[in-house]
Amino acid sequence: MNTEIRRSGPQQQPGGCLTGVARVIALVVVLPVRLVWDALAFCLRQLWRWVLAPIGRVLGLLIEYLLVIPLRWLWEWVLAPLGRALRWLTDLLVVTPLRWLWRWVLLPVLKALWWVVDLLLVTPLSWLWRHVLAPVGRAVGAALAWAWRIAGRISRAVGLAVGWLLWHAIGRPLAWVYRVILTPLGHWLRTWVWRPLATAGRAVRDAAREVRVALFGGASR
Repeated sequence: MNTEIRRSGPQQQPGGCLTGVARVIALVVVLPVRLVWDALAFCLRQLWRWVLAPIGRVLGLLIEYLLVIPLRWLWEWVLAPLGRALRWLTDLLVVTPLRWLWRWVLLPVLKALWWVVDLLLVTPLSWLWRHVLAPVGRAVGAALAWAWRIAGRISRAVGLAVGWLLWHAIGRPLAWVYRVILTPLGHWLRTWVWRPLATAGRAVRDAAREVRVALFGGASR
């Protein structure tokens, strides 16, 4: 057992030496960076503590005493009282007179004008429409509707009369002529003229065809 321990000990020494060398190199590289970082952090803390923070406090005090307090005093003792005074003056010199003018002058004048317009224009026109124009309009409309219906009846009667006259003056004679004269004449012509003529024509065509065949039968082929 001791022999195995002694054999394994020297085999681990190269790794331990390499680790130590790596640590030394890392320390050599990192130490200057850490020193610079710590120095920078220390300088920044000192800068904030002895320079920036006092300057910030001084600026805060200057803003407070040179801007905020004067503006607050100006608002409390100048602007707010001035605004209240302007509002009071506006109410006294503008709003109250306008309200009084509207209540005691303009509104009564408008009411009087409306009463005059209603008395001289609206009421007469309403009475005229209710008692004259509307009844006359209804009467005229009724008369026109009655005249339209009567005119329609007369128009239909006139149409029937004109149709009856045309039928008896033209249509019935033409129908009688067609039925009594033209139709029998047509039948007679068809029976005794057109049919014999058609028969004779067919016979002439047949005879002419036979003569042509007899004379020029070979040539016609």
